[in-house]
Order: sequence, then structure tokens, then C-alpha cells
Amino acid sequence: MFAFSLISVLFAGMVLAAVAVLIVVLMKNRQDFLRRRAAEAASFGWVLTPPNPWLIEVTARLFQRGRPGEMFAGDFRGRGLCVLEYTYTTSSGSKGQTQNHTVHVVALNLPVALPPLTLTRDSGLKRMFGGRDLELESEAFNDAFRVGCEDDRYASAVLHPRMMEWMLFNRGLEWQFAGNALVSWGHGSFVVRDVLARLEAMAGVIDRIPPYVVRDYGKPTY
Repeated sequence: MFAFSLISVLFAGMVLAAVAVLIVVLMKNRQDFLRRRAAEAASFGWVLTPPNPWLIEVTARLFQRGRPGEMFAGDFRGRGLCVLEYTYTTSSGSKGQTQNHTVHVVALNLPVALPPLTLTRDSGLKRMFGGRDLELESEAFNDAFRVGCEDDRYASAVLHPRMMEWMLFNRGLEWQFAGNALVSWGHGSFVVRDVLARLEAMAGVIDRIPPYVVRDYGKPTY
């Protein structure tokens, strides 16, 4: 019995030691990743800045309350940008098990502040429980995306045929107008090359906003 207890203690100690080593390795890998990411971001002129309270609030509405991580600010082809990493926690099950989720959001400046409009990927579950969805003249677009907007005329003006064609070419892109920014999001820690690809697609959205939408619906920013 004594020998069995001693073996159990030794085994538990080995497990704890292995866990401690794993934690140290994971922390080192994370720090190495952050250093490499900061150096790559700096090569594009993006600088590490304190998280923007406005962007934190936008992210919390998209997901839920959580904790901001690193944020970089800079520009993309003359438009100001921010990239924010963000973590939130969900609980499930009778035992209240928790799970951390890491996401990132990218904000690219608009020429004016536009009314809210959100475009997300559609799914069978969203069709059942997602509430009202605006139907446009493209069946392929309607099958791929959901439109969240209080003004159907405004949404239709933004989502004209060329815009819908661009979105069908960039089916992975979800976005919303949030004041004077176009905001898009993805899951996991952000990687600079992926952010650049997202910015290309976002810039295409901004370039396709009709001038009369900017004129009739936009509000100047100060």
C-alpha cells in the first residue's frame, strides 16, 4: 500500500512538472509570436497603441463583454485603420464550464459616418432563428448573406449589383458600418498577412459605395 501511494505521488508530481513545462513553452511561443507580429506590423507602418474604447465597445456588441488585447493603428492606402485582438469567455453546461474565445476586429475609415448596416454569412440556423432578412434581386447573394438594416432603401442602395458581385467574390468577409468606419472580424489571433487580405476586401467594399449614398446618407466627421 505504501509503495502504491508513493508511486501515485511520484506520478502526480511528474504530471504537474509536465504541465508546468508545457505552460512555460506555450508562454514563450506566444511571446515569440507577438514579437514577430509586431515586427511585421511595423514594416507596414502600423504601431502598437492602447486599445481604442470605441472599438472595444463595437467588438463587445458583435460578440460580448471581454478583454481587449493588443491593438495596432496605421493606414492602408491612405485610410486609417485599427486592428484589435479581443478575448471573451462563455459558460455552458450544468457545471458552469467556461471557454475562452479569441477574435480580432479590423476597422477601416470611411469618408463619412454612415447609418448602421451589417452583412453576415447566412446559414440554415440563422434562417430559422435569425429574424428578418432583406431579400435583394440576386438569389446567390441572398443564399450567401444576411442583411441587418432598419432602412431597406438605404441597404438596397449600398448593396447594388456590383457590391453584391464583390461580396460573392469575397464570401468569407463579414462587416458592418459603425459610424465612420467599416468594421470586419475574424476568429483567433490575427496574423498580419491575413489582415492585409481582409483590408483588400474591405477597401473594395468602400470603393463600391455609391457617391450618392455618401452624399445623401453620410454625416461628416470632426
